[in-house]
Amino acid sequence: MMLFKEKDMLTKETMLEESLDVKNLEMKKKMKAVDSKTQQGTVFTNDDVHWVITVPAIWDLKAKQFMRDAAKQAGISRDNLTLALEPEAASMYCRKVPVGVKEDDDGGKTIAAMEVGSKYVVLDQGGGTTDIAVHEVTGKNTLKEIHQACGGHWGGITVNGEFYNFLVRLLGGDVINEVKMNNPSDYYQLLYNFEHTKTSFTDDHSNSPNDQQTVRVPYSWLQHFKTITDCELEDTVKQTTFKGQITLKRDKLRIKNELFRKFFDYSLNHIIEEMEDLLKKKQLEGVETILIVGGHSKSTVLTNAIYKNFGNQYGIVIPKNPDIAVMKGAVLFGFNPEMITSRVSQYTYGIAMQRPFIQGVDPDSKKTNLINGLVDNVFDKHVEIGQVVSIGEFLPEHDYVPASRDYKAVHFEFYASRNKNPKYVTDDGCSCIGVLYFELTDISKRKDMTLKLNVSGTEIVAMITEKSTGKQSNGYFSLLD
Repeated sequence: MMLFKEKDMLTKETMLEESLDVKNLEMKKKMKAVDSKTQQGTVFTNDDVHWVITVPAIWDLKAKQFMRDAAKQAGISRDNLTLALEPEAASMYCRKVPVGVKEDDDGGKTIAAMEVGSKYVVLDQGGGTTDIAVHEVTGKNTLKEIHQACGGHWGGITVNGEFYNFLVRLLGGDVINEVKMNNPSDYYQLLYNFEHTKTSFTDDHSNSPNDQQTVRVPYSWLQHFKTITDCELEDTVKQTTFKGQITLKRDKLRIKNELFRKFFDYSLNHIIEEMEDLLKKKQLEGVETILIVGGHSKSTVLTNAIYKNFGNQYGIVIPKNPDIAVMKGAVLFGFNPEMITSRVSQYTYGIAMQRPFIQGVDPDSKKTNLINGLVDNVFDKHVEIGQVVSIGEFLPEHDYVPASRDYKAVHFEFYASRNKNPKYVTDDGCSCIGVLYFELTDISKRKDMTLKLNVSGTEIVAMITEKSTGKQSNGYFSLLD
């Protein structure tokens, strides 16, 4: 989730460097498992294994490169690595999930999976982020995206965050910090106890608001509270703003359902609002089904809210073991990445360039900032947000000329924007997300070149052609420098 929240400031030098080390360590452990198989007599190496790492679809390109860099540090080569978008992976798995009844030629009825032309929403509710994607079945084993992925950091961890805020109000930040510093195992034990209660909590009409959920509190929490406040927590809870909503008996913190349910409100309200806005879009005409996957989808609080808000209009499908749908789909994707035939661009992408002043297009203020008679910082658009891009295909090429004939190398600054038609890379909403360096060959000749992009995958690929020599080079934008 931090990679999503910190996306605007993500570089190789950020505080997330620790996260890179953690991801690196996780991958090294998995690679050791491969080594152990070799030691047991199975003859294969790391190069015989193709690794598929799943990432949220709402992550931007920088966050995805972050994962690629972690894999590289762990010793996984680019050729042996595929990044799979989580809702796409889940969609591949759920493609085979029965969603209705089909009548056979002889009049019999069988359970059927989605047929060609079926459109559906994938609600991937994970621990950190909520990914929402919209797909259409295009063939027996193929899908296409029909709306760019959306969502936010509204996963199951936000419910834990609301519980943490409750603890701050109940105990005070000093007590929590003291436990975290001196009894870290008990600190995480309480959070684990809440996680267990959260998962088993049911939100149905058979429960009374006065029913209670029990969360066990390790003794050190009570001890530190008494040391800092000189009060017994059991007595204090009777005098807080939560009076009547919670009780404490020895190590058992009992929370009434009405209050416990509120821990889910932040996550649910954002998900429902995002879904309502999405389903109003023209591109979603014909959508009949909502697939719910991800670890947080095991919560009946979430699924009941989806049924309540959308069940009358859409078929709601939850596969068996929805928490591992992404993992199972990732295996399918690793064997057949061509299952996804097209995606919808999440951003407008372009290259920063200079060009002559255009009367009626450029404001007069640009005349005062000409560089060698050229307008600077022009956004040369290659693809527009919402545009459908076919997997593996390059977009039409654009012509470029170095600002000076003496240059032996050029660099292209790569920009992204949520606006459809940004004019300049300095416009609000534009951000430089990468740079591509390219060395020129024959400097004695004119250095006109073309550049075309492939933005259909989980990283941007550029192809540059020098017109004078015909030399072609593929390159990847450096996104974290």
